[in-house]
Amino acid sequence: MDRDERFELLDEVRLASNCSHPIRLSGQMLDRGTGEISVKGLRVACKDRRQVLCPACSALYKADAWILVSAGLVGGKGIDPEVAGHHKFFLTVTAPSFGRVHTIRANGSCRPAPHDGVALCVHGRPTTCRGRHDANDLLLGTPICAQCFDYRGAVLWNAQASRLFSRTMRQAERRTGQLVGVSRREFHRHANLNYLKVAELQRRGLIHFHVIVRADGADENPPPSWLSPEVLRQGFTETIRTIALSGVEGTVVSWGEQLAFMDLDELDTDIHRVANYIAKYSVKTTGDSIALARRLHDRQEIESLRIHEHEKTLVLTAWDLSQIPALESLNLAAHAHTFGFTGQLITKSRGFSTTFKALRQARADYTASGNSHETLEGTFSYEGRGYDHPRATELAELFFHLEEELRVERAARRRAAL
Repeated sequence: MDRDERFELLDEVRLASNCSHPIRLSGQMLDRGTGEISVKGLRVACKDRRQVLCPACSALYKADAWILVSAGLVGGKGIDPEVAGHHKFFLTVTAPSFGRVHTIRANGSCRPAPHDGVALCVHGRPTTCRGRHDANDLLLGTPICAQCFDYRGAVLWNAQASRLFSRTMRQAERRTGQLVGVSRREFHRHANLNYLKVAELQRRGLIHFHVIVRADGADENPPPSWLSPEVLRQGFTETIRTIALSGVEGTVVSWGEQLAFMDLDELDTDIHRVANYIAKYSVKTTGDSIALARRLHDRQEIESLRIHEHEKTLVLTAWDLSQIPALESLNLAAHAHTFGFTGQLITKSRGFSTTFKALRQARADYTASGNSHETLEGTFSYEGRGYDHPRATELAELFFHLEEELRVERAARRRAAL
């Protein structure tokens, strides 16, 4: 490769913002200095949020997710800074059990045998595990007995989890008002519960939600005095413990026993760490696997996947359930790769924070102001994906990781200087 070819390769990668799989476009561009119109080809970053597919674009998405959460916690990006003084709490709601799985208990054990001996399931297998798993053990989350695990129930619960969450928020609002003798109409006249939630698939294949809830007053006013932290905790806890929906096939959809509730006003550490915690889930895929990063197209493709047997059974169960006419509305075929979960990874109420769209537009406007050329709308067409040079993707990811290391080092120096 001669000198010019190397410079051309470097420019191609840098102009695509180190994207692993840029989109190739061709269209007319206006030279702002001369007024000349010419046809040019562009490499546009794919903007994929999934870390396993594009490290550079997912890092940008993760940064936007951090801003989204942070603005909801302390204000900024169009959100009144006064919200920093509003009561906020962080909760995690989980799925019920669909079978005993390998885990790590507080004392480090998995599932020790009872004092009266080793219990066996109906399939003649032990219901216990005397092992002690480390955090990277592939057994974690897998069933003690695969035949006992209710794969059908797990997939159907995932498919209805978003509906359960929406109903929970409405019911918690109603229950909170009841505790202080306020009707739902009166509640909305004086108060509002804004939230942001992020979904995460546990190792056992069940979805759970991390949620930030902020108590606001109506019309951007402070929340009323009766909307106290104690009342909110009681209202949400009672609702989560008791709510049950009628699901498909007559199933009952409810939350699991595990519930974490943290008062963010009493948090000793930097509240922005909550934004870090939420943002890290925004770029994850099912099992952090590239095999499950995209939609699957047929059963044969699923059977050929090189993934853990537990994950494959969940995917196959979702696919097979999608063929049942009565379950067609759940759209399980399109979400088999997420074990039936059909919701969005991050959702929020309108008043909680800014939007990804607004953040992307602000970035585009800032970038456009320094460009010597302007694209002419309606003239661009899709030309394909990827780079021309076979090693460009490798180079793009190398550049990204080097820049990421430099950012981390700069941040460490700034913290040390404080």
